[in-house]
Amino acid sequence: MIYTLRRVHGLGVGQALVDAVIGNSAAFLWVLEDNPRAQAFYRKNGFRPDGTRQLLPPEWHELPEIRMVRAAVGG
Repeated sequence: MIYTLRRVHGLGVGQALVDAVIGNSAAFLWVLEDNPRAQAFYRKNGFRPDGTRQLLPPEWHELPEIRMVRAAVGG
């Protein structure tokens, strides 16, 4: 899971984490369905929803998530 504190939003911390963890590799991730900011960030990084949805477990209040995927980036 990658989460950043609100006070660092827009400072490049999330991008640095994605670059360090995923780099240019093909990948998929799960993001809360009701988190347009995170979805926009992942779209900027080449991810697209693939139509798959799931509910988190009860301890996470069964919040709905969507899966986003991307192909390898670049050469």
